[in-house]
Amino acid sequence: MMPRLLKGAAWGAAAWLIYGVTELILSSGIQLWRFPEMEILGWQWRLIAMLMAAYAAIGLALGAIAGLVAPAMPQRLASLTLALAFLVNLISARPLARSEYIAVAVALFLLAALPQKRFQFLASPWTVSLLLLAAPWISREALDSRPSAVLKTGLSLLLIAFVAGLGWIWSRVRNGRAPALGSQAAAAMLAAGIFAGAVEIAKRPGPVRVDTPALAPGVKKPNVLLITMDTVRADHTSLYGYERDTTPNLRKFAQSATLYTRAIATSDFTLPTHASLFTGLYPNWSGALAPPNADARHVANPLRSDKTTLAEILRGQGYWTAESAANFGFLAPWTGLTRGFAASDLRRPLDLSTSNRPFYLRALARRLLTLVANMGRLDRTSVSAFDINRRVLEFLDAAKASGAPFFLFVNYMDAHLPYVPDPPFDRRYPGLDRRFIPAGVSALNKQVNAGARRLTAAETEHIVSQYDGGVAEEDAAIGDLLARLRESGLYDGALIVITADHGNAHGEHGLLDHFLGFVYQELVHVPLAIKYPGQRAAARSDDLVSQVDILPTILDSLQLKPGPEVQGRSLLKPAPESGAIVFSQGTRNVLTGAGNPRFGGLRRAIFSGSMKLILWTAGPPEMYDLAADPAERRNLYNPDDPQAIKLRRGLETWIAAMPRLIAPHNLDRISGERLKSLGYIQ
Repeated sequence: MMPRLLKGAAWGAAAWLIYGVTELILSSGIQLWRFPEMEILGWQWRLIAMLMAAYAAIGLALGAIAGLVAPAMPQRLASLTLALAFLVNLISARPLARSEYIAVAVALFLLAALPQKRFQFLASPWTVSLLLLAAPWISREALDSRPSAVLKTGLSLLLIAFVAGLGWIWSRVRNGRAPALGSQAAAAMLAAGIFAGAVEIAKRPGPVRVDTPALAPGVKKPNVLLITMDTVRADHTSLYGYERDTTPNLRKFAQSATLYTRAIATSDFTLPTHASLFTGLYPNWSGALAPPNADARHVANPLRSDKTTLAEILRGQGYWTAESAANFGFLAPWTGLTRGFAASDLRRPLDLSTSNRPFYLRALARRLLTLVANMGRLDRTSVSAFDINRRVLEFLDAAKASGAPFFLFVNYMDAHLPYVPDPPFDRRYPGLDRRFIPAGVSALNKQVNAGARRLTAAETEHIVSQYDGGVAEEDAAIGDLLARLRESGLYDGALIVITADHGNAHGEHGLLDHFLGFVYQELVHVPLAIKYPGQRAAARSDDLVSQVDILPTILDSLQLKPGPEVQGRSLLKPAPESGAIVFSQGTRNVLTGAGNPRFGGLRRAIFSGSMKLILWTAGPPEMYDLAADPAERRNLYNPDDPQAIKLRRGLETWIAAMPRLIAPHNLDRISGERLKSLGYIQ
């Protein structure tokens, strides 16, 4: 009995490993071909190795059982377990697409045919794997963007026939002899090794070249580093007194920097807020925002072509400009925000999630691994902060070697949906639920925001623990980056700006996530700390500050003047005697709350002193005293209140001055798929 069990187990492990390698090559190869910015990162190779181990373990167990049942045909029974598991996996993923029904038919045929000797030519695990995956891979991966069902079905059937034909030819070449177990396992390892080697060779970036206009002799300009922590709200950083010490490195940084306690984002998602940082303009003036009639093809408009970016200004002043950004969706070239950068790094990781590809057995392997490990990173859509740092440090080394002044923009995204920080940050704070599937957060957001349900205590604890872990991971990466600047002698004389583009809701006001069209504090109050060249002592400002103030502040620090259209003010100059007034507007994603009146219209806010007024085109105004009510629970709006009248007039004057929006931008298919992978569109 033991030899039969061992033989069956060995064949089962080999067959499932072959399936795993086949699935990896098919699923990864098509993505890497379609999206040149994708790559398989080091931490993803570790996840892939774990998946392969899980496949082998499943095959080992099923093969052992099969070996006891029918010891005379171990290879065929091992392949049979693949077909059976594939069938069960598909049925459990109902409703199915047309291509998946074809795969069901193929699996049923294999279950009937493989026990028969005359179909032995189909018994190879390679043949079985390709036959099972052919139709859904053609339809859902290779031709996903093609609408023609007839084309997809026809090509699927042709591929199935081709694979079966190859199996028959190979069987005839071997005179019907089954291949040895060792050769099958070796072939799987060889295929995996060749694929991994090809991927690693193909992704290697070329050397960083620093190409800038020559500076006048003796001219020395401060280096500029701008860091945005994507989706990080101020009140979840210990820099602003959060109970969890999520940002120890930012606290240390603030000991030689100026902390601005009342920095307000100009909107509630990445594109308009970064446009404000880069141009000193509010969203309607920069043009970079979601139009009122947005849809899946017109999610947002790019920066207007006649607007000059900070990178363009500094490049014109002899700076080498480079960026490394994790948000590949809304910081991509189509947005106009890459203009002026001599070097751009917008990589993203391979998509290992199976949320929209249920035909893969990866979901089964994942469920097994979840029993012993946190597999949330399978759903990670952006590079980690430490992935970003590896490229940033290359930029720094190249810039230092050249002697050129640099403007370096860095964007981290670890606190963004789907909330999957790297170890050990995923366990830094209590609340992690390994059973929570990050890919399902988008659906959860939609239910919560529609008012269909509330977050459970466990869901809230999980999301907040992982969000805070993401903030802590970004802080750790910032600490490493600042340490390198100090080691290189570049820290003291540099102008360093660390901020966020917007915040994130975790159930407050019945909201979850961002890009919802709201302007509550959890969405627009952001951290901001600036170390000016030569600054060594801590400073603090409680003035109202807007993201439109960043560009004029940087230029003023470099003794440059902003253009006349810039709407912000230099923070190096005193605030107006009457106090600063800033604005914010909710730029909604209509796909998030489609059909829900709560998400209709537009919300805009004015801030003056401690008071905040929100006007909504589809509902009543709201007014809050943020000093007494920072959580915005008590609406103080009274139309006869002199303070409300004054704020309303100021906000209405600002709205009336807004330029007319240009026609909605027609998003290309690839950019749309990138935004979809980040959860911005459905």
